[in-house]
Amino acid sequence: MNIWENMKMALSSILANKLRSLLTMIGIIIGICAVITITTLGTTLRSTITTTLNSLGSNLIGAYVTTRTTSYYDSVNVEYTPDDFITYSTVERLIEKYPELRIAEENTVGSGNTKNSLGKQVNVTLVGGYNGTLDQNGSRIVSGRMLTMDDVSMKKYTCVVTNIFVRQYFKNNEEPVGQVIKLNSENGIAYEFTIVGVCTYNSLINGAFGGNEEDMATPVYIPDSIARQIQGSYGEEYMQGWVFSYDPKTDGKTAKQHLKSFFEEEYAANKNFTVEIISNQDTMMIIDIIINVITIFVAVIASISLIVGGVGVMNIMLVSVTERTREIGIRKALGAKKSTIKLQFVTEAIIMCLIGGLIGVLIGLFNGFIAGVIANLIIGSIPAAKQVLGTIVMTPSPLAIIISIIFSMITGVFFGYYPASKAAKMNPIDALRYD
Repeated sequence: MNIWENMKMALSSILANKLRSLLTMIGIIIGICAVITITTLGTTLRSTITTTLNSLGSNLIGAYVTTRTTSYYDSVNVEYTPDDFITYSTVERLIEKYPELRIAEENTVGSGNTKNSLGKQVNVTLVGGYNGTLDQNGSRIVSGRMLTMDDVSMKKYTCVVTNIFVRQYFKNNEEPVGQVIKLNSENGIAYEFTIVGVCTYNSLINGAFGGNEEDMATPVYIPDSIARQIQGSYGEEYMQGWVFSYDPKTDGKTAKQHLKSFFEEEYAANKNFTVEIISNQDTMMIIDIIINVITIFVAVIASISLIVGGVGVMNIMLVSVTERTREIGIRKALGAKKSTIKLQFVTEAIIMCLIGGLIGVLIGLFNGFIAGVIANLIIGSIPAAKQVLGTIVMTPSPLAIIISIIFSMITGVFFGYYPASKAAKMNPIDALRYD
């Protein structure tokens, strides 16, 4: 008897006892359904968090001055001196040595305003920036260019505005790049800046969720040297930490290694302090590991119900063997081998578990779809969450589906083997006498 005949016999046996077979599959269905639902939610959560973090800038690396000692009590007693901080001059040398790196720091000067061609006030926030500041804001240039290190070092009165500012200020569809705008700062002084670029507005970073676009105060990025001049700070800039970004074409590990080697050399003679390098990719990796561990842990707990389902399959298969004792006796009397009898009942157990597994997968995917609909309804009712998260797309895990189906078949083999062995060991004479 070949495998196809065994499968036909198994299906006919299952269909002959539909209700009993369905009740037997319940444990398998619940177990697989729970696993698929949990892994779908875990995969979707990881995807959503990754997308959100990417909007914050996935190519960011921070360099932070920290004490060399690992003892908390020793570290609090160490005092900083100006030589311990990272100066702008140091950062300039870094950028000169590794051109793929950019400074992503920003320095908020304060609020400001200007008036458009219709005489209406347009509110802004003056922000000192560098060539990589937009990376930290998750924004991108749509026309013109970003600020350059020349703009900063030469103290040029250039600026980058948002696409929302363009709609607020330019009412006659003028080309904004190259235009000169007059901005009034908090100190009461008006400054003229030449627009060199237009960028997108990232509501996740800059806020101002909902409301009227005309009244929004959007950032205007100016060279940080000008920003510090407006603030009245003209000296060297000493900072405990700097945020950098790197060219997307550059490998993140390479950029991080360049930063690490540079500051190790800079702080080699400093006995108390060193510089710790932390990248957004490290953070994303940690979050990914945490989500994976939680998902696997919960999925393993949920899969315990598969054992309960497997016991149910074994129980029903033992009943089936008892009910079909005469059939087994006849087949053995006609020359059926033990292996043939065993394969018949193992196949039936596998198909029963496989059908239960497929039903569980479908219900699990349906649960994920319903969860996505509910999540989007909740997010849609909160404008801030809608702008940050967008639309949640449920992402099933193909690997989890494949493993679940294989595992359900293994369950059939494991819990169907004993009843099949019992059937194969029957004495044909005793079986034929069975009433």
